[in-house]
Amino acid sequence: MKITRRIKYTLIRLFRLKSNPEHVALGLTIGLIPSWIPTFGLGPVLSLGLARLVKANKVSALVGGIIGTPIWPLLFLLNYKVGGLILERESRVDELDEVGYINATHHTYKGIAGSHSSGVLFLTGAAINILISSILVYFIVYILFKTYRVRILNKIR
Repeated sequence: MKITRRIKYTLIRLFRLKSNPEHVALGLTIGLIPSWIPTFGLGPVLSLGLARLVKANKVSALVGGIIGTPIWPLLFLLNYKVGGLILERESRVDELDEVGYINATHHTYKGIAGSHSSGVLFLTGAAINILISSILVYFIVYILFKTYRVRILNKIR
């Protein structure tokens, strides 16, 4: 019960923002980006910094960063899967249970040096996933705020 109440409260705060739909959508989109890469728990802080850099709504960026925090294992698995699909290589990570923050970080930084193919898969997948998810999230949030903001707010209450 407590989680649903917290989600409802966060959605009410998000839909009550007085900022224009472009800034809110950009903020939420920017806020989700750090969740795709290992940030050592600094994702929401990086989200705020990125929002400030591109002049997006900071509250929606923070909400995006907070949304991405609990789902990072799924995002990391998608990075490995998409990277393997694009590079036509088999990923060592096939299940959600196999995704570990430390392992993903280790593989990624080792892969930058070129000695570990999992890092290249992860980074390739992350780049593609960031691009696709950013476009989708921006347009979905923009349409929700531009067209359905009042209706959604009335239903949440």
